[in-house]
Amino acid sequence: MKSRYLLIIIGLSISITVFSSEALAQEIYIIPQWIKNNAKWWSEGQIGDSDFIRGIQYLMQNGIMKTPTLTTNTNQSNQIPTWVKNNAGWWADGTISDSDFVSGIQYLVSEGIIHIKNSTSITDISNCDQLQTAADKETCIEQIQQENKLNNDIATATPYLIGPVTFYYINSHIEPTEDGKSILTIHFVVKNTGNSEITMSCQRQNSCNYALSDGQKEIPYSTNTLVYGSLTLLPNVPKYLDWTFYEGLDYQPTKNYSFLVKEPWGSGSIPLKIK
Repeated sequence: MKSRYLLIIIGLSISITVFSSEALAQEIYIIPQWIKNNAKWWSEGQIGDSDFIRGIQYLMQNGIMKTPTLTTNTNQSNQIPTWVKNNAGWWADGTISDSDFVSGIQYLVSEGIIHIKNSTSITDISNCDQLQTAADKETCIEQIQQENKLNNDIATATPYLIGPVTFYYINSHIEPTEDGKSILTIHFVVKNTGNSEITMSCQRQNSCNYALSDGQKEIPYSTNTLVYGSLTLLPNVPKYLDWTFYEGLDYQPTKNYSFLVKEPWGSGSIPLKIK
């Protein structure tokens, strides 16, 4: 029954694409590769619905995908039906074009089959007004602002899945020092997408599961925000994580820099775009 329903939806999506072929011919969809990676991981069950939804939110917020008008109100949850994963997997594999994928998602949103929130701010500061003391209100506002900033940073970051942990690469920047050297700072949000606790470990420079690579050699960290050399990640609880590199760093824009992860639970390389 689900497969028959999926075929109907795909048929409707294709008919929409054909109906608006002239309009689509005038549009060029430039979809970031990380969103296609997300679609593949989501179709394979490696990341959850919320991570895939953030990718769709990014497309809408950056004008890559127009936000359709909701015609029905059949689904008010922020969960995507599991059968939609087939579409995401086909798109990630290149079976479905970018324009077909966008048209299909727009149709599913407009029909209320999936529900995408346009704003990543999930909490309203006005909720703090009901608190009695000024101190409680101030604390409430600070917590909400931090939560909203975290969600916004996740929505606009580039995610990299390494083992059970998603590294949301926010940005990195280089600053010159008075002695002619450079300081590189890298900003991440990390989230454990597994079902059990994960520990990130970096006890000291000669015993650390993370490093910077310039394509030729590894460079140890100078400072990071791992408290006491480790960070325990609870399932689905995102955390900010910053790294700085100085000693041994001879920055050259022509080199290909990457952040290396070498944990027992997963290893990988995250390419850096340094500004």
